[in-house]
Amino acid sequence: MSDGAPRGPLEVCIWFEADPADGAAVRDGFARLRDSMSVPGARLLRRPERRERPEGPRETWMEVWPGISACALPGWLRRLEAAADAAGQDRLARGGRHVEPFEPIA
Repeated sequence: MSDGAPRGPLEVCIWFEADPADGAAVRDGFARLRDSMSVPGARLLRRPERRERPEGPRETWMEVWPGISACALPGWLRRLEAAADAAGQDRLARGGRHVEPFEPIA
């Protein structure tokens, strides 16, 4: 990678904080999101400890989307954003959803 641009598939990680009372809704929303995006191996993670924020306790969640084409990333992210809104994930994410693509290293 001489120019620094990724050429292979990426893993797109999206983290967000949610109210602990919304845990079941986060899981259900991710199931709808995963079904609509049709990405094999997509998974949902949760940080084991809660964070105390001025607005109240928060759980940190992360969606992992593997095998996303680097060249198709902008369009894929637009589609994901619309699907996350339709699945209710945007509404549950306190402070927004933070998108971070990573490239696998051999």
